[in-house]
Amino acid sequence: MAEDKLSKIFISETELLEELEKWKEKLEKIEKQKSEILLSKLDLDEQRKMKQKALADLLAQSNKQATERKKIQKNQQEQLFLIHEQNNKLKKEIEVLKMNLATKKVKREELRRSFSLQQCLLKKKMKFVHLEEAKDEDDCTNMSCSFHLATKIPFTVNQGEALIQFEEESVAQQLIRKHNHVINLENKEVALKACPVALAMGTAFKIHVKLSQKVIYVSNIPNVNIAKEWMREKLELLFYKAKLGEIQSILYDPSLQEAIVTFCQPIALNKIISYGQYSINVFGRTHFLSVSPLKKSNVEKVQMFSGTSRKAVLLIGIVAEQKDENVEDMIEIHFQKPSNGGGEVDRVTYIPKGMKTAYFEIDKADFI
Repeated sequence: MAEDKLSKIFISETELLEELEKWKEKLEKIEKQKSEILLSKLDLDEQRKMKQKALADLLAQSNKQATERKKIQKNQQEQLFLIHEQNNKLKKEIEVLKMNLATKKVKREELRRSFSLQQCLLKKKMKFVHLEEAKDEDDCTNMSCSFHLATKIPFTVNQGEALIQFEEESVAQQLIRKHNHVINLENKEVALKACPVALAMGTAFKIHVKLSQKVIYVSNIPNVNIAKEWMREKLELLFYKAKLGEIQSILYDPSLQEAIVTFCQPIALNKIISYGQYSINVFGRTHFLSVSPLKKSNVEKVQMFSGTSRKAVLLIGIVAEQKDENVEDMIEIHFQKPSNGGGEVDRVTYIPKGMKTAYFEIDKADFI
């Protein structure tokens, strides 16, 4: 029995040793697994830190991009605002230029009409009388013309008065000498007085205009801070490109912003008048110059005179309720009859209310 007990104990110790070895193996496995888990944890922590850093970098980059995007948007908005302002300014300048262009076109059309010759002239026999020597070269190259001008003389016609114009002055003077007249208006006899038409002061004069075919006047030259010679060269180059002819001299005055350009040969005035403007570029900006032929004018034979119209008669004392057209017809019928001392009537103007102004053209033959 003792042997059996010893054998059992031995067996149990062996089993225990085996069991211990098993547990050791398990412990080693567990320790190994623990080490692997710790290594995995460290690796995961390292990856987590890297991911967090990458995320932080992405957030920082996103914030930086957002800030830059805001700056770009702000700059774009400022640039857009400046562009809108510039567009509005340019639109205003365009409107001003359009208005100036329209004005220049009207002026050009007026100049074209004033300087253009009629296409169809009446045939007239010409006879050579004599030959005159030209005093200087200007008499051969310049264009000259004379205009006889006279002011219209105003005459006030008051309420209840009529102005009557006859074709013959003898009829008007006979009625004025008789002075008192009776006419039938609205089946009523009305007593009128025929008075002379005394006119105020009138003026007549003659304007002599000479247009040079070799010299032009340039104005609206830009007032910029550049040398006088440089601007003169710019003007010379401008008119050289315009093919107006060889330039003899340029007199440029910066203070007046104008220049006098003289050519060697006569130029076509219609080309200057039709264009009217030439553009010049200074420092990248376009300026428009006004160009016209050099014009010299003087006033001659100024005459001031007053007098009384030979053919007009002022009738005063008219009282009528009918329309002014009917009254004018009755006055014309009455004074057309030779039995009433009248004659052919040119025009009758009756003023029932207020006053009006009649204008007389100066004709010395019609004045006393």
